[in-house]
Amino acid sequence: MSETHVISALTSKRAEVSGEIQHYEKLLKQSKQNLQSIDQTIHIFDETYDLRTIKAKRVSKERYFKTGEAKVLILDMLRTATEPLSTSDVSKKIAFDQVIDEEDGYDFERFSKVVLASLNRCESSGLIERIGKDGLSILWQIKALSP
Repeated sequence: MSETHVISALTSKRAEVSGEIQHYEKLLKQSKQNLQSIDQTIHIFDETYDLRTIKAKRVSKERYFKTGEAKVLILDMLRTATEPLSTSDVSKKIAFDQVIDEEDGYDFERFSKVVLASLNRCESSGLIERIGKDGLSILWQIKALSP
């Protein structure tokens, strides 16, 4: 007996992963062409240059925030909120306010993890608190001042 909702979700996920593979294969092909052009240009200036002596640089992931910026955005948002906000709501609002677009290589899952890490640091500092859950998402608010 097949579960149609499971099959539907899996086929959707397969299509997504297949699209990612095609995207990265295209990106890899373009990068190899760029590297070949650079190598040829180097050899125009010095035919004897040994390209094997050039070490690859480690690629760092894009940073979404400057140091401390996420904390400030989160605290401002929670301070002005009329009700507790979920992690997802905080992430979406910050992404919208920062004009971050998926078409520009924006990875919402990774972005949300960065925001969650900042929320956890704010909680550790005693600035905000978890007050419950909305499904799987944590609800956050500014920590009440103790009398």
